[in-house]
Amino acid sequence: MLKKLLWVILAVFVIFLLIISVNTLMLTSEKETVVAVKPIHIDKEAAVLRLSKSVQIRTISHQDHSKFNPAPFVWFHQFLKQSFPGLHHTLERTVINEHSLLYKWQGSNSDLKPMALLAHMDVVPVEPGTENNWTHGAFSGDIADGYAWGRGMLDMKGILMAIMEAVEELVKLGFVPKRTIYLAFGHDEELGGRNGAREIATYMKEKGIRLSFTLDEAMAIASQEISPVKRPLAIIGLAEKGRLTLKITARTKGGHSSMPPAKTTLGILARAIYRLEQNQMPASLDGPTGMLYDTIVPEMSWVRKVLLANQWAFKGLLLGQLRKSTYANAGIRTTTAPTMIRGGVKENVLPSQAHVIVNFRLKPGDKVSDVVAHAKKTIDDPAIEITISGRGGTEASPVSSIDDPAYKIVKRTISEIFPGTLVAPGLVYGGTDSKHYVSISDNNYRFAPMIIGPSDQGRIHGTDERLGIGNYEKMIQYYAQLLKNVAGSNEEN
Repeated sequence: MLKKLLWVILAVFVIFLLIISVNTLMLTSEKETVVAVKPIHIDKEAAVLRLSKSVQIRTISHQDHSKFNPAPFVWFHQFLKQSFPGLHHTLERTVINEHSLLYKWQGSNSDLKPMALLAHMDVVPVEPGTENNWTHGAFSGDIADGYAWGRGMLDMKGILMAIMEAVEELVKLGFVPKRTIYLAFGHDEELGGRNGAREIATYMKEKGIRLSFTLDEAMAIASQEISPVKRPLAIIGLAEKGRLTLKITARTKGGHSSMPPAKTTLGILARAIYRLEQNQMPASLDGPTGMLYDTIVPEMSWVRKVLLANQWAFKGLLLGQLRKSTYANAGIRTTTAPTMIRGGVKENVLPSQAHVIVNFRLKPGDKVSDVVAHAKKTIDDPAIEITISGRGGTEASPVSSIDDPAYKIVKRTISEIFPGTLVAPGLVYGGTDSKHYVSISDNNYRFAPMIIGPSDQGRIHGTDERLGIGNYEKMIQYYAQLLKNVAGSNEEN
């Protein structure tokens, strides 16, 4: 009897291994077949000089609205006019809410839905006290060592200027789009885009404009050195996470620190923070994150292939591994981040009130009400008050389609200009101006043709922001090729 049982167990184990092996072996790498294209010629020296001048104009978005200086935005508008005369002669230009810009390049076929390239002209300020840490001045626009240096090179004057350069060159070449093209440049994306992109989208909605798709920033090309696969990886964001900020307040009677009660205000608050961090929102491999792994898993190590190809058997183990990576963990769940804490006025005084600000980034599928309910259940303390801070929070944006022709064109263009790059869909963890266009666009994609290497990741919003000159040339060629693909003579939809 025991011998028969052992044979049954062995047979089940062999079948289990067989199923796992077959599932893993069925994974095949994605091979993108594209026809070779001839990129447009770029006067790289002149283009880089214009890029340099663009970051010298300090279009800064300060968190403190009283520090807003409109003059640089006016100067930047004038700079664009002077730098791109062909574009400004051909495209219709509208100033929105005094500081944002909307350009319209009329297409020849009114049956085709228009599309929009999005960018923003504002940049974040330089952190006080770090000015001297820059290799080149933060607003110098210096060209040195193969890079253009300065605040905004990566986020995102480099992208805005590449779009303008591409359109200017196409205009010079006599290109006439079949599909109407919009260029929408907000002025306060770093503050949420409420006065810029939202106003542009409202204007377009009032005009009855319905877009086929928008293409914005946020995702880029990970160089081979930092890519999780064996070659460069370009990720097209299909959605961006929502956000919610909760104010969690603890209250007690307070008193003198020489006679503390068993539970102090700060102790109660510390316990609430601990519980939130130890009991995160549920993790899952669905939506854009699941699509990302489905695409890249054939290119990964055998062990990861086994885990990802057989989630029915190893889901718990797989999610456990992904939790260990800060980046991967943010893709599989709504994240919890205590960011600010306040309480107490003197070392020998027990505070009667203290609070912590906790920021959540919501993955698609999780609602604001879900997060609030999770926080209340997890903390489970009548001494704690939980309130929504700010404007009430937002849920994740809708997930755009990977089956839409627009996605396929964005993807194909990457392969044409950056051959050998694997292209995959994914989820954007931060926020972009795209969210304001959801109501007027069929799909909203997020990808910028910047190559991000090992030394670049900390430069966005950080010290020594810079953009490779060779990469910048490719960025211009990418946007020109994209516009030809989406609105040129080979238009299919």
